[in-house]
Amino acid sequence: MVRPTIRSLVTKSGGMEMPTESTKSTNPISIQMVQDIIEYIEVNIQDSYLENIQDNHQDIHQDSISEILNPNNIADHFFLSVSTLHNLFKLACNMTIMEYIRNRRLSLAGKELLQSNIHIIDLALKYGYETPEAFTKAFTRFHGFPPSFVRRTYVDTKVFHPIKIKIEISGGWDNISEDSRKSLLTKHNSPEQEKNFITCYDNPTKYKGGISMEKPRYEYHINLKDMKQKEDWEILLSIAKKLEQEQIKFKVDGKTMIFAHGLEFKLEKICLTFKWKEEKNVKDFFHYDGNAVSSHQGFKYFDVIFEGMKVRCMFYGDCPGDDTDEFLYRNAEPVDVDGQIMNVQTLEFYYENSEPNNEYYKLVEEWLKSK
Repeated sequence: MVRPTIRSLVTKSGGMEMPTESTKSTNPISIQMVQDIIEYIEVNIQDSYLENIQDNHQDIHQDSISEILNPNNIADHFFLSVSTLHNLFKLACNMTIMEYIRNRRLSLAGKELLQSNIHIIDLALKYGYETPEAFTKAFTRFHGFPPSFVRRTYVDTKVFHPIKIKIEISGGWDNISEDSRKSLLTKHNSPEQEKNFITCYDNPTKYKGGISMEKPRYEYHINLKDMKQKEDWEILLSIAKKLEQEQIKFKVDGKTMIFAHGLEFKLEKICLTFKWKEEKNVKDFFHYDGNAVSSHQGFKYFDVIFEGMKVRCMFYGDCPGDDTDEFLYRNAEPVDVDGQIMNVQTLEFYYENSEPNNEYYKLVEEWLKSK
């Protein structure tokens, strides 16, 4: 008698179908259990965090968040041994259960960064990481760039969809040929669920936060006579005036954004962001003939010396619309420095995307609370 052949097609939304074939180890009941496990993971991947916030109204501890979704507890819930759980999940999904949980958490974290104003430290805790540093390291390894990069340029984060399993049972006398069977198997080192991330959406995303440049409001007025770091201010002001004369648009970025709002400290360098396609003009302005360094897709920079001060020239883009004022000035606001208007990245943006242990975080927090 010919045994019916059971083929399980593990379908990943937006990705590939990865068929596996078995006549011994896998059966419809065990495959259905894997689907139940996946659904259990999806239900609980955020619920423990929400319950702590909404029901208990108490401090959230990382252990309580990650406790449910560990192999021992999942195995106990489904009355399996941990080894059986691992083997079953690996066989059906071609990845370990912790790989699946990690991919889903980091995928959801990337989506939430784009769609909310949650602090990175809260996001790390929400998705089971003990520290923001551990979360940032895992996020960067998964998406290809750090969490703070997402809100700066609104890149397209990687998406790992929930796996859905379909069971197709065929059998009787007609078995698929060996050649057909081989053609179904996933090739070694084949691409995973998602294609490589692209930096931009097809249509540019409207900027979030900041103040519209169409009707500027000058909430910040800096009088140099009242400032302590006059030498640094004069260099920043000199750059701004000369760039304006050359009609090169920019915004004050990096830690310099804090300084440019009047929260003074001794500047180590001045950070400026320019339009992506202005690189050649900026190089000509600073008489720089070197190459820009690219540390992430859609970001490049080079350093120059201007009037004795190091200046970091940064370019975000490689997207549709990266040569527009709207793209450059997203999350920016105008600051009046002795009558010279400079567009500066907002302190709110810094506060939302910086880590609480950053040396300037408390300074910015206290300033925003006092407004």
